[in-house]
Amino acid sequence: MKTGMGTMLAGSRLFGAEMHENPYPVYHELRERDPVHWDEALRAWVLTRYEDVSWALTALSSDRVTRARDRFQDEALQPLFNVLATLMLQRDEPDHTRIRSLVQKAFLRTTVEKWADSIQRRVRSLLEAGLRNGQMDFMWDFAVPLPVLVISEIVGVPADDRERVKQWCDDFALVATNFYANISQEQLQRGLHSTMAFRTYLAAQAEELHRAPRDDLLSSLVHAEEEGQRLTLDELLANALLLLNAGNETTTNLLGNGLVALLQHPEELRRLRDDPTLIPTAVEEFLRYDSPVQFMGRIAPADGECGGKRIQRGDLVLAVLAAANRDPSGFPDPDRLDVTRQPNHHLAFGHGHHYCAGAPLARLEGHIAFTTLLAECQTLELGTTELRHHENFNLRGYSNLPIRLSA
Repeated sequence: MKTGMGTMLAGSRLFGAEMHENPYPVYHELRERDPVHWDEALRAWVLTRYEDVSWALTALSSDRVTRARDRFQDEALQPLFNVLATLMLQRDEPDHTRIRSLVQKAFLRTTVEKWADSIQRRVRSLLEAGLRNGQMDFMWDFAVPLPVLVISEIVGVPADDRERVKQWCDDFALVATNFYANISQEQLQRGLHSTMAFRTYLAAQAEELHRAPRDDLLSSLVHAEEEGQRLTLDELLANALLLLNAGNETTTNLLGNGLVALLQHPEELRRLRDDPTLIPTAVEEFLRYDSPVQFMGRIAPADGECGGKRIQRGDLVLAVLAAANRDPSGFPDPDRLDVTRQPNHHLAFGHGHHYCAGAPLARLEGHIAFTTLLAECQTLELGTTELRHHENFNLRGYSNLPIRLSA
């Protein structure tokens, strides 16, 4: 018989709206009192210790789509699940290695570092209006457009198409990060519509790139081949969406969450101003302290045990990265922001062979953005105390972030 904490979460639905603004006290209580927690509403095990989360990310199956098909027995949603099933982050071996190797081969042709100058120019350009006006909404004027512009250029999305591609990606990301845990029918339908629209768009793009290749990541994906293997159209569609999202909203949330953390800890902000060489270390701490991705799902491939609890074959396991990143067994004084923290083996980008393919790009954008912000903005202050997070709980980020700034 599966047991949980019963009344521990009374009045607070795990991963629901009640936790949007501050999930960390709930994570702390779970980790202390029931670190391998059975949540009856989610029909899932919830892991909050660093050791257990690391184990789940490497030992369990990534195929969450089969379970979702059983949960949402709606024929109209099957095309959406078909796309989700071809994401490399939803696949186990040997398919995962085959798809990832093709994607990595495309990445090798389009190295991240060569975009540093372009990122720098975009960062300065996005800051100009805010510095002129003395204020800006950091999310909508900076953190949202920067990664969209960067990843769109790298992937090869034409400027005129970027706004609608961004919307398609946002709708898909909400589904891809929540479909196995906490999602509504309306969100699924929106995701289905956007995914099918992107599929039509991408099929036309791929056809054109077969005839006339370009020097961008999408063209590299279309032409990627290894030992006679190529990506199918569905694999190309799903993993182009994945890469656009990997270089999109997670980076947006790294920038927003990191800036809020700094502005709420002025002593750490002063340390970075005094020693900008700490910024790469600070970016790792932002990722740990308020993780852009809160949890990842896995499926138990066989009966087993974790933390003294019996996990059965087919059970859904939610590995809470954000809780693991505040586990005192891995991080001394884990609720404290420390921009000098080393070592910092956080799990914000996952762990093992499913480690985030977009991590190098996210880090590069974070380094350049925070370096430029601190160099060009002598004043940086929050413009409100009423900050709110957007509806995608798993991709944790602010819906708006008014700030005051001056050169």
